[in-house]
Amino acid sequence: MRSVATLSIFILASTAFTATASLPACSTNSGTPCSCPPGSEYAESVTFTVIGAAAEDVTALTSDFFETAWLGLVPFAQSGPNNRPGSTRSSTLQTAAGVYNITEKLTKLSSLPDGAFIQRFEQLKSTLPLEYYAKNGSFQGYWITFQTESVFQYETVVVSSVYSCATGHPLGGSFFYLLEPYALRHVDVWRDDHRKGWRLTLI
Repeated sequence: MRSVATLSIFILASTAFTATASLPACSTNSGTPCSCPPGSEYAESVTFTVIGAAAEDVTALTSDFFETAWLGLVPFAQSGPNNRPGSTRSSTLQTAAGVYNITEKLTKLSSLPDGAFIQRFEQLKSTLPLEYYAKNGSFQGYWITFQTESVFQYETVVVSSVYSCATGHPLGGSFFYLLEPYALRHVDVWRDDHRKGWRLTLI
């Protein structure tokens, strides 16, 4: 029996945020709103997923920075100690806008008392800008906070919030479908018995 529910909300800014004295440059810790590189647009997105499993089980499956099979991705390169801020992973993302090799840097990983966690990572600055295959713009950076929260014993909310800077739009649309794997489409849950509750598996 499957028990995964997802709600996605995408917001694309209509005005480019350029560097100003009142706004910090966009970064992992800048908060929002923030200033994008000159000529690029700011955008933000949030995805909510409710998983019928204990927070510690969701954490065990999704918090490892290098082990991302649950995303349907296997990094082809890693650097640094796993799960330590500063470590990086490089993965190949197959999207409607083409195939991209993306390198991400872990900037935060914290465990919470209820078995949940908070993880932050960003597109590695040295790999930017990354041009679209359509040649009509480029990625200028994205910053993701991925966190879980225990709601009930076997109900966990997963929130993936993203803000980004980009020029143009691949295929004329939002760049966020580049990040579609983060919508937990490769996670399934099933009930094995009443004592153990819901368990997680990869699909």
